[in-house]
Amino acid sequence: MKRQSAQLVLAVFCFVLGLSLAVQYRSQQVIRTRLEGMSRADQATIIGNLVAANAQLRDEIASLETQVRAYETASGRTRLEELVDELNRVKIINGLVEVSGPGVEVRIDGDVSALDLQDMVNELRNAGAEALAINGQRVTISSVIVSDGEGDLTINGVPIEQPFVLQAIGDPQTMQTALLRAGGLISVFEHSYTGLTVTVQQRSKLVLPIYDRPLRFKYATALEQRTSQ
Repeated sequence: MKRQSAQLVLAVFCFVLGLSLAVQYRSQQVIRTRLEGMSRADQATIIGNLVAANAQLRDEIASLETQVRAYETASGRTRLEELVDELNRVKIINGLVEVSGPGVEVRIDGDVSALDLQDMVNELRNAGAEALAINGQRVTISSVIVSDGEGDLTINGVPIEQPFVLQAIGDPQTMQTALLRAGGLISVFEHSYTGLTVTVQQRSKLVLPIYDRPLRFKYATALEQRTSQ
């Protein structure tokens, strides 16, 4: 879209330039005819005005060329910044980069199921969590929390045990309020499990690790995007 806009500006510039040159040429023909019957003083005045008009036209052309170059440069830079932002967003979602920021730390002391932990992850995401980790393991779109049937839990294929510490980057107040609301998930946990305690603390800065497992796609392939010309 920005490229099309730049091309449009350039086309308008070329049209204006051509029109100006045509008008100037026509004016010169008319002036040349009129000069034949004028005194030298009048001729000098008209020629001087014509020279000044030519100089002004050249300045306007130079100004338009500068504006077009600046627009094209700015458009390219903006597009590059958009691509970098999109790449960084994809890296964060897939856990390919270490991330830091404010958020909350949820500590669960007691036995819970894999489904309970997944519910807590979903609750944090619904409250605006942008990145998550459990016991030092980054939670991504491909992360799975499972039980071995004997009560032992794993995430990303790595065993985890209590206390379960979930770290979530996002707005601390929003996430804490969502978790501690009456009738919320933490309230359900504490009523369902005897002796279980859950604490939620706001953190000014959390650092979440990289997802260190390979990302493999067996069936999904990227489609080539068509760009508008």
